[in-house]
Amino acid sequence: MMTMTGLAARNVFRNRRRSILNMIAISIGVALMFVCLGWVQGYETYIYSTVIRFQTGSAQLLHEGYEEEAARLPLDLVLPEYPQVRSRLLATPGISGASGRIDFLARLITPAGSVRLLGQGIDAEAERDVTILSRKIVRGSYLDGQPGLLLGSGIAGKLGVEPGSVVFVSATDKYGVENRTALPVRGIFSFGYGAMDDGIVYLDLPSAQYLLDLDDEVTRIVLAGPGGDRVRAAASGFVDGLGEGYPPTKAYGWQEFAKATVSGVRTDTYSFYVVAVILFGLIIVGILNSMSMSVHERTRELSTLRAIGFRRRDAKRLILLESLILAAIGTATGLLVAAPVAVWLGIYGVDIAGSIPKDFPVPFGEMYHADYRPWHALVSIALGIGACLAGSIIPARRVARLPIAETIGGGM
Repeated sequence: MMTMTGLAARNVFRNRRRSILNMIAISIGVALMFVCLGWVQGYETYIYSTVIRFQTGSAQLLHEGYEEEAARLPLDLVLPEYPQVRSRLLATPGISGASGRIDFLARLITPAGSVRLLGQGIDAEAERDVTILSRKIVRGSYLDGQPGLLLGSGIAGKLGVEPGSVVFVSATDKYGVENRTALPVRGIFSFGYGAMDDGIVYLDLPSAQYLLDLDDEVTRIVLAGPGGDRVRAAASGFVDGLGEGYPPTKAYGWQEFAKATVSGVRTDTYSFYVVAVILFGLIIVGILNSMSMSVHERTRELSTLRAIGFRRRDAKRLILLESLILAAIGTATGLLVAAPVAVWLGIYGVDIAGSIPKDFPVPFGEMYHADYRPWHALVSIALGIGACLAGSIIPARRVARLPIAETIGGGM
């Protein structure tokens, strides 16, 4: 005797046209859901990782009072003994890179004119382990241990300078005295992000310390490591062991220095999800309608089965089993169709460098990658199965309650 599951499978493959149409609808819904979830997740992951790799690092150490006074770029709230502190940081589990920086207001002076912008003195070699600045040099070379500076492509164009040009750098030191020094342009960088290409000049750390009358002091130490939260936790533990003689120091996560970006990304992500819910709501309605019509068209067939001995619950069970088989095949097909797209978007990515305007308010790199998580597949599978069952269960209950004689006799 044929089992209930076998009978359900036979019915699915016997009614090929109807089954194929239902499976196509399910496959499209599942594939779109999976691809879109990874695309939206990738937007958040990509922007955040870009912020970390471009500028903020995974976490930072600052003087405890620095953030409250950050607008004035204070040089009296610094972290001393930078070389020794950096050595201890690198010996701390969970921290793989540490680079000292000095933030100050700089004025660049050339024969073509002058401009004020953010100056950053950086530990050039240590910076290689924290950000990708060294890989963004488009002309000239990176800072190689010699005095010099790096200019963004936007500012370099405005000032008419190239690698080898000499630029005067003027800044106010920690005592309020304005100092000036001449430095050669070692390289031109381009992140493709206007806020950096047009707004920052990088000096080698010794030159910045000399200009600002700082000894072995820095205003912040930028940290790198696997996982931003873990790096911050490791940095917090390190701060607790600095001792009472060291200035009060605090560890911050990278989000503290990218609040506008984080807020913008979250707003965009919520908007994407709202659009996705509307889109998939329409897809689900289509699946529900298709499954409901499929059951409705078989009213007489199901009533005949009841007439030869099927109980009401057997009829409902048969319909639900057929729906599960359709859902399983449709969902598997949808995931198989989505897999190559997901692999391409996740591994190879999409080149977006030419389509992002320079004044875009958040940093974008060159290749956008989607980010697929296991729960994306689970949600997509739940969509396919849930829509099939929801589209079948109500019609199944209705058919099971119809009078057999009236239905077979032509009442339906």
